Amino acid sequence: MTTKPHGHGDVHMLLHMSGLAKKWLEEGRKYVTFFQDTNPLMFHTLPASLGVSEALDFDMNSLCVPRSAGEAIGAIAKLDHPEKDSITCNVEYNQLGPLLSSTGDKKGDVAGESGFSIYPGNINQLVLKLSSYVEVLDASNGVVCEFVNPKYANAEKTKFTSPTRVECMMQA
Repeated sequence: MTTKPHGHGDVHMLLHMSGLAKKWLEEGRKYVTFFQDTNPLMFHTLPASLGVSEALDFDMNSLCVPRSAGEAIGAIAKLDHPEKDSITCNVEYNQLGPLLSSTGDKKGDVAGESGFSIYPGNINQLVLKLSSYVEVLDASNGVVCEFVNPKYANAEKTKFTSPTRVECMMQA
């Protein structure tokens, strides 16, 4: 039997349940940053991202990199809805094309003038204002929405490349 982890979104529940995020806030800390261990270069950009977050009073800041159109990396996109507030969020690479198609964008994820996609790549480096983060943790109990992301081995979608699992993401 093959097992897989639930996902890196569990960090939010752990910080809430342990009381650690609230303790940091009470100690006078202002920000918490999250990053994936596969991206050690983030330490080069961390001081700048903290500075921008402070200067512009961001509740949340997410760093991005140039992304080739169609590249298998989550994309940061601004989503507009006629009856709701706009949000800027991560859209998983396998959902970007269908999302664009459903909005009437016939071009899809194509290169812009720079040669890269107009949707930058999400590198899962987050900077959160601790006061806002603790407020959200308290409201949500640290629970992050789960999803299933099957990886199919064939066009008919009858075989999987690996077992599918229920996941949760840190940046959700």
